Amino acid sequence: MAAPAGTLGTLPMAPAAPATEGLAAGTRALLEAPIPGTLLRLAAPNVVVITVQAAINVLEAVYVGWLGRDALAGIALVFPLVMLMQTMSAGGMGVGIASAIARALGGGRRRDADGLVLHGLLIALAFAAAFTVGMLWGGPRLYRAMGGTDGVLAAALTYSNVVFAGAGAVWLFNTLGSVLRGAGNMRLPAVVVVVGGAFLVVLSPALIWGWGPLPRLGIAGAGVAVVTYYAAGSLVLAAALRSRRNLVRLSVRGVRLRVALFRDILRVGLPGALNTVQTWSSRVSSAPSARWRWPATAPAPVSNICRSPSCSDSARRW
Repeated sequence: MAAPAGTLGTLPMAPAAPATEGLAAGTRALLEAPIPGTLLRLAAPNVVVITVQAAINVLEAVYVGWLGRDALAGIALVFPLVMLMQTMSAGGMGVGIASAIARALGGGRRRDADGLVLHGLLIALAFAAAFTVGMLWGGPRLYRAMGGTDGVLAAALTYSNVVFAGAGAVWLFNTLGSVLRGAGNMRLPAVVVVVGGAFLVVLSPALIWGWGPLPRLGIAGAGVAVVTYYAAGSLVLAAALRSRRNLVRLSVRGVRLRVALFRDILRVGLPGALNTVQTWSSRVSSAPSARWRWPATAPAPVSNICRSPSCSDSARRW
């Protein structure tokens, strides 16, 4: 005799559970919400971040440019290396961390998602150490090869040594932001970048020229301001990841280091980082030499744009 509908033999058939049953509300929203709206909601804060960071870079160049041509040429030598570090930490390894956390949350592996935070931070610190050691040791040779000499080379090394000594702050900031983005929280990293950018716009000239009780640091002040911005932002993002309101949490208690979790990040992040290096090297190799020379046949300068007491005599005449 045929079994009644809805049974298998004498046992009733349970209805299939939805794929998203048991997931957190935030994760279910990412998986079930309409795709166009979800993409716009996630992309809009990133557009704001990119715009603000581009504006910060321009203002930094303006501030340093007021110190004279040597300072401006020096920071121009360092800027490609800083951009490489930023794109590797945010776009290369950052994508690997964000995608690994998103896959873990989408698959219902909440404990793995929490563990990936610590694994991502360890990877970030390893890369940061490589940048710090590499640039402090090899920076002079590299900047000479790029055309830096005399005052330009001195300015480049002053700014570079400060920024790359604080490479850990840059990597931690971008890694923690990637963790939050992987969990679907795009708003908080964007808010931190915007607020921190406003803080940096004031702090940088204050440290360059020594406003109020702050010391006068010259071009080194611009580097100190950048490192301070990333360090303060990292503390804010880390505090947010300690909260239970996020889909993932930053915790070392009960987390075991696992090769599988490192592999989950690196299988996406490492090719992304290598692609960043390849793109960067092709652009740098095709760029003109960074030597700043005033042609002997050029007309005499007509104005003095450098009014800071720290400007060199040649910069004042220019």
